[in-house]
Amino acid sequence: MLKQAVDFQIKYAKFLFIIFLSIIIAAAYIGSNLQINSDFGTLIPSDSQYNTNDRILNNAFEINDGVVLSISIDESSILKNSVQSLDDTRVENYIEEISIMLQESSYVISISPAQYSDDLRLAQLFIGLQTPNEVGSFQTVLSELNLIVDEVGEPAGVDVQVTGFPVLLDRVATLLIEDNLRTILITLAFIFAILYWYSRDVTFTLITMTTPVVSLILLAAALVLLNIPITITLAAVGVLILGLGADYGIHIAIHYNKARKDHEGHAEALYHTINDLKLPITASFLTTFAGFVALLFGVSPSSQAQGSVLAIGIFIIYAATFAVFPLLMTLFYHKIEIKPNAIFQKILVGLSKLAAYQTNYAKLILWIVGFITIIMIYGASQVQFSTSNSNWIPENDPISISFREVDYKFGTSERFSVLLIANQGDLRNVQTLRDIKRLEQQLEAIPEIEFLDSPFSDIDYDSEDVYDILTYEKSGYFNRDYTLVQMNFATGDLGQDEEGKSPVFKEVKNIISTSPVYGADVSLYGDIVRFDELGDSLQQDAGVTTIMGFGLVFLVASILYASVYVGLLALFPIIIAIIWAVGLMGFFNVPFTSLSTGIVSLVLGIGVDFSIHLVDGIRKYIAKTNDIRKSIQETLLTSGKAIFLSSLTTFVGFLALTFANLLGTQRLGFSLAFGILSVFIVTLLVVPSTLSIIYKRKLRKEGTLISS
Repeated sequence: MLKQAVDFQIKYAKFLFIIFLSIIIAAAYIGSNLQINSDFGTLIPSDSQYNTNDRILNNAFEINDGVVLSISIDESSILKNSVQSLDDTRVENYIEEISIMLQESSYVISISPAQYSDDLRLAQLFIGLQTPNEVGSFQTVLSELNLIVDEVGEPAGVDVQVTGFPVLLDRVATLLIEDNLRTILITLAFIFAILYWYSRDVTFTLITMTTPVVSLILLAAALVLLNIPITITLAAVGVLILGLGADYGIHIAIHYNKARKDHEGHAEALYHTINDLKLPITASFLTTFAGFVALLFGVSPSSQAQGSVLAIGIFIIYAATFAVFPLLMTLFYHKIEIKPNAIFQKILVGLSKLAAYQTNYAKLILWIVGFITIIMIYGASQVQFSTSNSNWIPENDPISISFREVDYKFGTSERFSVLLIANQGDLRNVQTLRDIKRLEQQLEAIPEIEFLDSPFSDIDYDSEDVYDILTYEKSGYFNRDYTLVQMNFATGDLGQDEEGKSPVFKEVKNIISTSPVYGADVSLYGDIVRFDELGDSLQQDAGVTTIMGFGLVFLVASILYASVYVGLLALFPIIIAIIWAVGLMGFFNVPFTSLSTGIVSLVLGIGVDFSIHLVDGIRKYIAKTNDIRKSIQETLLTSGKAIFLSSLTTFVGFLALTFANLLGTQRLGFSLAFGILSVFIVTLLVVPSTLSIIYKRKLRKEGTLISS
């Protein structure tokens, strides 16, 4: 069956290539419509406290979003008639005019009066928005607001900018797109350079690169058709697909090149390549697929999205490998002429010596790996979890600078809300007010709380007019039936403890949980709630997805090879490699972030490929020769060569992420680079050494051991 399939591909190569090229062109067109969703709310469960309260507030009030119009003195202005202070009448006229123009927008619900800083160098207007609940809708709203600002035109010497947290998130999405494009191009350049360095042949290099490039295009089209947008935690998916695709392409290209030397014709070499690699590549695909599927068992939409997208991606890579390579090799094999690379030949000599050493000193190597692992465990214990906004927002970005300037001048660096929802009657009664006043006093006693905006703050709960005051003077704070109210707090720098949590926010949550309010349910709302829940869900996911990943990889490998020890050998080096990777993160002070919590499953999915290929190769050679040293040597010179090249291309691909603008993406790049480096070293040391010990005992018992 396999031979017939290969013969069919060879016979109709040109026709199939035209069909496949048409599919790629269509996929590229479809994939160009891939959307970016920068909403952090999509990264936490829909029933989380933040998302639940967000829906409640959107239903209760027209405003579901808000931005700040920042008006500041342009310190760099050299115009003689420029505004020197914001109490200038030109500024007052401008604020009046821009407010009128903004109110004509169908998205603008309200505009607050201007607030001025004490030095009259900065002013802000809060703009309440009704943003459509669609992916990409905020970009439309923001474009219209900026267009209005441009049309009105600020006075000379005045700088005007639309800012605020939603604008920052939109900026993150823009940087995310730029980072994706930049890192993908850098990765492609690195992969090309490494493959050309190895082969000194452009045709071979381009054919080997085809699988990752085609897979990336097909994945983009699949995401569009499945209506899956790219979220912030999927920032590295492009580089991951390139790394995985290059890995598969390198394995099959190197084995084909060896088969051409061992056999006479192209067809026979191609058939032997596919036949020899069908099991290890299929096993690698299924175990990698299992590692990624483990992410689906996480509770956060972030982990689930990573799992589903990467599972789709590895399936596409697997299919594209066997569909594209035979066609391209059939059409262009006569143009390939791989030239020996002196440096690479020395690397191969080193691998041969390693094979001999592993045969004679297998236990020593395992002891050394164990000793290093103990050191890495200490490093892993030093890794922290960072939920800092700096992971997402570059400090030198203009939008970030304006956002911090507004915060600094007006003292509103962090905001959160206490949400009160009546569970009987409404909130206009003395008993409810008494409990709310007690709650307010406890919260205001926290030193970091800077101010409180509440309809209850200036009302005496002994007053007989509580009901009338709340009804007629404070109605703007409530929803229509007075069953919902939002009390807003502003704080200074919340800080982080060793767990990456805010001590102040922990104190606020403790006060809320121990201070019941009569007739009302009390909860928290705000960006700090969103990030706190995101951190909790991702940390929880890290444990769940790791256990599921280990279990699935072991199960799949054991079933495919009908051997428990193969399952253990596929898994054991990866466990050690993950410890090394996290240990390196600790020693190099690279924290876990919201992007990198899935690194264990990612490294598990990628690294198991190496174990599978080494185990498969060594077992095949030993079955033929009973010579352990020669079996390890031959495997390292074929699969080991491919593993070295694919590790190198994947490693530099992950390092390309460190060129990103977003700090979180940079940190993810370092984490993944540490992971692939650890997987390469550990797998190359542990698998051959362990198999050497196992087979020496087995062959001695059988009396068939061959010494070499």
